Amino acid sequence: MASVVMAAVCAAVAVGLVLAVTSHAGQERAGQEHAGQGNAAREDAAGVARPRPAPGPAGQGTAGRLAVVGDAPASRLVEIRRDADEALRYMRAVWDGPWADQVVVEVPAGGAGFRAESGRTGTDGEAAVAVLPGEAPGVGRVIVNPEVYDRLTVEGRQVVLRHEFTHLASADVTGAGTPTWLVEGLAETVGHAGVGLEVPRAAAELAARVRSGWLPDALPGDAAFSAADGAAPARYQEAWLACRLIADRVGLDGLIRFYRQVGSGGGDPPTRLAGALRAVLGTTEADFVTQWRSYLEAQLRS
Repeated sequence: MASVVMAAVCAAVAVGLVLAVTSHAGQERAGQEHAGQGNAAREDAAGVARPRPAPGPAGQGTAGRLAVVGDAPASRLVEIRRDADEALRYMRAVWDGPWADQVVVEVPAGGAGFRAESGRTGTDGEAAVAVLPGEAPGVGRVIVNPEVYDRLTVEGRQVVLRHEFTHLASADVTGAGTPTWLVEGLAETVGHAGVGLEVPRAAAELAARVRSGWLPDALPGDAAFSAADGAAPARYQEAWLACRLIADRVGLDGLIRFYRQVGSGGGDPPTRLAGALRAVLGTTEADFVTQWRSYLEAQLRS
């Protein structure tokens, strides 16, 4: 299946990720476009700007399959290189199969540089953008916003980088129509695995809603992730906990197997989702939503 180009914007302003800052647990907005549609930054169907792919890596910090480059101070490049090395080792162990042959982490000197590189304007709270191989096959890019990244906890940095690397790893099996809740939920689940952040803290917005007596009626639709209603953080947390529920039932490997079946199986997206729910979890979407609602209560009302 042809690779899908994805811009995944990680709005890392979570209590679990940033010390003394409001909550949004490593969440991000993601849109999808087919490769080969040009490389100018633009808004995708979900209202997300897709940064233009760059040519190969250049500059400081290049070694092996990971390059950390940019006009940020050398000390910052070295520090982010250490973070990226750890996150990439983790991802290579978790994700079995081919993905971007080289990962380039770009670190501008500041927020203005991030906006210029990513083609985005509304970057408050956004820690990073992942750009999948498109016009430059085999090279996956992550653009870091140092103004946000520098405020993250050690755990938060790992969540952000693992999350973005998950988008790179899963590109070849993220077919058109793969639900955004699954795309983002997978990345969040992989990002948080083993990090040790408490769920109610990392999903503070959703926890507040659940404790007030509210529960979602259905899995969030694609448009909900870019809605201007202020509820986007909770939507990403809903996606995370839906995928975390799957991982709790069948393990992280089982979640990845589920994702592969939905993203690259036969039939239209609803058919692929129904088939994966049946094959991997032995359930239907209606029953899964019921289980997920109970899971939200159990995880967030305590």
